[in-house]
Amino acid sequence: MGSKSVLFVTTDGVDAPALESALTETTASITQLSDLTALFDTLTCSTFHALVLPATVDGQSGTDIAYGVRNLFPDLPVIIAGEDPEAVPDTLEVTAVEPSARLEDAVAEAVRDSLGAEPPTVAGRPPSPMETLLLSLFNELPDHLYAKDEQARHVLMGRGFNEPTDRLGLTDVEVPELAEEHARAALRDEMDVIEEETDRVEVEEFLDLDASYVRTRKMPWYDSTGDVQGIIGHTQDITDRKLREHAFRRQNERMVKVALVASHELRNELQIAYGRLEELADCDGPTADIAESLSQISAIIDTVVELSTSDPNGPVQHAEIEQVPKREHVWLSRLSREVWDTLADSEACLTFDGDTRIVADQESAGLLLQILFQNALEHAGPSVTVTVGLTADGFFVADDGPGIDVEPPERVFDAGHTAVAENTGFGLYVARRVAADQGWTVTAAESESGGARFDIGNVDCPE
Repeated sequence: MGSKSVLFVTTDGVDAPALESALTETTASITQLSDLTALFDTLTCSTFHALVLPATVDGQSGTDIAYGVRNLFPDLPVIIAGEDPEAVPDTLEVTAVEPSARLEDAVAEAVRDSLGAEPPTVAGRPPSPMETLLLSLFNELPDHLYAKDEQARHVLMGRGFNEPTDRLGLTDVEVPELAEEHARAALRDEMDVIEEETDRVEVEEFLDLDASYVRTRKMPWYDSTGDVQGIIGHTQDITDRKLREHAFRRQNERMVKVALVASHELRNELQIAYGRLEELADCDGPTADIAESLSQISAIIDTVVELSTSDPNGPVQHAEIEQVPKREHVWLSRLSREVWDTLADSEACLTFDGDTRIVADQESAGLLLQILFQNALEHAGPSVTVTVGLTADGFFVADDGPGIDVEPPERVFDAGHTAVAENTGFGLYVARRVAADQGWTVTAAESESGGARFDIGNVDCPE
């Protein structure tokens, strides 16, 4: 048979000396591994002909760990000691040895059977420089690298955000610490790549974990024949950048409000001036010059409003050229959570009634959500519950506050209208203007709980 090497992940469930004793009649040598996080490093950098996993180790299922091993070392025999064979999917192609009084003998028999086969093509030979290079990349990069199989189950993870084994065999919807809507969205993205509906996905996400905001890229994982066998993912912590953007957004919103309030007051004065000018129509004076000056002032006000409400990150344009916002796919839940985090304290609650991708300029859509959330917090109080949900042609933002006490409700969008004495009354006016720039509509109504509801329609939702 020749000298063979067996890697044994140790656990209290299997007696390592007894297993080694049961294999004495073979030439196999056993390497014990007590640190599960070193499993893939060990399999890559050493030569092994079989792997013995316990039914559970460090609180993780040996079956889940086997998912990762089988995808990266498909020819390596894997024996799971102390696991009911009925509990292991047939497609996993591992040997499960059920618990018994002579478990070590049964595992040793399974190991002897596996060692008689051809040596595995990867774990049974020294690693190539490419394999060690990729392993070093997964281990040392501070970002989060991972690979998933054709069912979007984790098969390899870097050390950037998590331990390299704590999600093996699981899809995102099975990872308990991930928010449900985020996990479902991530799984949909991954299956789009695996099923070749798209060649890559790039999204910014709110996780509310160690890294609150991340940028994630997901790309196909091709096998040797060029077929897609899963995805490769890269997640980068962008929390610091996002916090700087939040501060800039708040500053920009204050500037927008100042500009709109000033323009409103100036237009009132212009109306008075035009009225006085009409009274001078029969006088022999330079009324044409006065009218020209007033017209120029009106044009300046329009320019100030246009500049203050345009994308501050966009390039400077000539007045006659319309700015084209950067429109991209964004998950409604991610953008909503990101904006909500800059406004609400722990008393307020944000909930979701469905989720979807929308195609939008993220800065403009974020400003729209910010204004609607602020409106709910100001009118319904700090313990308000705000719900973001889906409609037939877009989405809605609703609260459980006192509702809209004005008829018709559309008056809330009038410039200067406010029910709060210290407010300028320009928030919802700006919201409708921002929505219109996206080609969207905004209407006001009563929510199911009697609070305020704003429906945003004509939204491009690709899914």
